[in-house]
Amino acid sequence: MTEISKKEIINSLTKSAFSMIPFAGQALNELVFEYNGRLKQKRLNNFIEVLSDYFVQNRDINLKNIKTDDFNDLFESILRKVVTTKSDFKLKRFKKILVKELNNPSKETELISLYLDLISSLSEEELRVLYNHRHFDSIYENELIKRAELYQNLNNPSINENQEIDKLGREIYKNSNISFKDEISRITHKHKYLKKYRKAESHKLDEQKFLFYKQRLFSKGLLTDHGIGKYNYIPFDQMQITEFGKRFIEFIKS
Repeated sequence: MTEISKKEIINSLTKSAFSMIPFAGQALNELVFEYNGRLKQKRLNNFIEVLSDYFVQNRDINLKNIKTDDFNDLFESILRKVVTTKSDFKLKRFKKILVKELNNPSKETELISLYLDLISSLSEEELRVLYNHRHFDSIYENELIKRAELYQNLNNPSINENQEIDKLGREIYKNSNISFKDEISRITHKHKYLKKYRKAESHKLDEQKFLFYKQRLFSKGLLTDHGIGKYNYIPFDQMQITEFGKRFIEFIKS
């Protein structure tokens, strides 16, 4: 059998797989096979199978967007990524992105291409490191500031404490101190738990690889080094997720 014949058989089988997708088969078929000659067939077929299974099991797909320019561009971009990855994790992400954009197209179309590049270029381990750093944001830092202020209020009572007691009443004043302690305890316990994500062992990585991953995420604008300027500063130790990093995480989560 010649190579041309083999390709024709593969093409026929793949097109048949698409035609079996209820409602969407023909539209997807038209989009994909424009790129048949340039794609690595095996990886493409695997992705098609995953996508086909999803359409078979889920009939509530909004097909009115399938031939829009934005979806066409997205589909082409994803197919180019699919044929360069072996990761099942990433293939599932690409599938979810396609389905999401069919049902609820993103308004930030200019960022989607960048997000796809990040999914392709980052390893699964790097994506997990980034995901676990979602806890370290402005809310986390504001809680640290709040805890310090509460400590100060408890440890350095006002000179006019008696006036405050007279003004608020002794019971209310006492309860305010109790609530301060409760809030300090809540923040302390929460942050003690989260600090593990700043350790290599929590990601099952050695120190050098963990540092390298944080540096890579920093270089792509997903994490920032929030320890700069602090006492006993250690480079890339106290990383914080950026707003861009949070938006990227939300994109791949959805």
